[in-house]
Amino acid sequence: MKRDIDFRKFWYNRIMNIFGKKKKVVVPVIQGDGQNVKVRCRSCGRLIDYDVLEENRKVCPHCGYHFRMSAAERVRLLADKGSFEEIGEPIQSVDLLNFKDTVPYKKRLADLKESAGLPNAIIAGSAAIGGTKCALGVFAFEFLSGTIGTATGEKLAELIRFADKNALPLIVVFSSAGERIQEGIFSLMQIAKVVSAINDYKKKERSLFISVLTNPVLGGVASVAMAGDVIIAETGSYVGISGPRISEHVMRRSLPKETQKAENLLKNGFIDIITDRKGLKDTVSRVLKFQNKWGKL
Repeated sequence: MKRDIDFRKFWYNRIMNIFGKKKKVVVPVIQGDGQNVKVRCRSCGRLIDYDVLEENRKVCPHCGYHFRMSAAERVRLLADKGSFEEIGEPIQSVDLLNFKDTVPYKKRLADLKESAGLPNAIIAGSAAIGGTKCALGVFAFEFLSGTIGTATGEKLAELIRFADKNALPLIVVFSSAGERIQEGIFSLMQIAKVVSAINDYKKKERSLFISVLTNPVLGGVASVAMAGDVIIAETGSYVGISGPRISEHVMRRSLPKETQKAENLLKNGFIDIITDRKGLKDTVSRVLKFQNKWGKL
């Protein structure tokens, strides 16, 4: 009996080492008179005026490092002005397992609904990009790191069905840490549901699924993202089944830094196009226009 208890403690400690305390990454923000706010770039360390950073679409003007964008900012970046309309009713994330870690999951969801202003980790709707009407989904990393739970999976499947029914191109912008641990197996089941919906959609003659990878795309969400007909990645995006911390724990060795970077995946044929953020809308628009002219890719 003592051995069983020690065994459980052993695995509990290993899991907590992976998912428990994390090293905090601090991005210093210097605020002067309330108007002059500066942000330090995580890559080159230079200070940038926040206004300049926003005007530059949250790309460092010195080294090209891509800061994270909110889902709403992503929609404004891609969709033609005033064209985006959300589809369906909001689907709220719920605590199916009465899960509790350092904070009860119910409380996390309530706090996120207030701070992020979202019911789940995806925004889904119809839009026009470069004048071409499409179905557009954008993962919200600000909502529990964009992890996929039952509500997010159902909303993404709803978007795919909407694209299927209305014969629209499907564009999904991925930014996710993978499955949501607070929802356990129910989170994992969303991957199968979404992939099944994508397979049904792809049976249509003029279907087109454009997958846009941003930093990061991990776990089962990465496997969904790689099902795109055309896979576009932002410069420097990190894509893989697991992040470097978990990979090191499982494999007991460090992977080379560039292994799961978009640039390496392009070199090895896993993605089709890499673009910086400034060129992202134009790149998606050109792919849509090509499909309209020549049919299914």
